[in-house]
Amino acid sequence: MLGQPLPPGAAAPDFTAQTHAGETVTLESLRGRWVVLVFYPADDTPG
Repeated sequence: MLGQPLPPGAAAPDFTAQTHAGETVTLESLRGRWVVLVFYPADDTPG
């Protein structure tokens, strides 16, 4: 589900993701800390 981009300064919605070490982390667990997200959508795909 794609929505509209968040306006500048808006809080990001909570989500769950897996780290490079295989750990599960939620954005909520990092609330109040600086967070940098890096996505590699074609990292493990052929071509």
